Amino acid sequence: MSLFRNFSLCLAASLGSHAGAASAGASETVLGIKGSRFTVNGEPRFLLGFSYYAGLGAPPEFIRRDLDDLQGHGFNWLRVWATWGGFDHVVSAVDGEGRAREPFMAKLQWLVAECDARGMVVDVTLSRRESDRAEGARGELPDARAHLRAVENLVGHLRSHRNWYLDLANERDVGDARFVGPKELRSLRRRARELDPALLVTASFGGHDLGPEEVLEAIETIGV
Repeated sequence: MSLFRNFSLCLAASLGSHAGAASAGASETVLGIKGSRFTVNGEPRFLLGFSYYAGLGAPPEFIRRDLDDLQGHGFNWLRVWATWGGFDHVVSAVDGEGRAREPFMAKLQWLVAECDARGMVVDVTLSRRESDRAEGARGELPDARAHLRAVENLVGHLRSHRNWYLDLANERDVGDARFVGPKELRSLRRRARELDPALLVTASFGGHDLGPEEVLEAIETIGV
């Protein structure tokens, strides 16, 4: 669940060519922050979003129809997992070592570019959980080393776009295998900003109201 509560496959070569073409020019949609508000192309904007959990497994035309429908209802933001798997299908953009995993990294590039052209914002989310290293039984990252490499790969592949931000860890304070501590999150945030100083970075909590201590930890310790 995000800080702001929100509610088969193309050929790799085809996806890569579409993503590369879309990424060649300047980003059309620029996400920013002014005071306590998000901005889009410099104008304050309320982000109304939806979770597109396994969207990287859907065909492009299916995704375009979804985006058309959702934009028609006023949505301007979507959340997609870079680490996702279920029912024997893993559609993660990174593997169990945090390396780029095709054709899904190319699909993620294409999706971010498609949203960029539409004026939409994308939350790209990572998640931690013990899993098979080669593929990820559920698609999540098993440890700190893989998590860091995944951050590096995502920032490297998406840095030509300014309409996305990185959620370092979904439900990062839940007391199970999803847990990622504040010191590690700070290190991940620092690495992401080294690679792309303008990138916005978050680390989402487990679906509960935040107290003052948690807010201070997020801002001062983690630096999101």
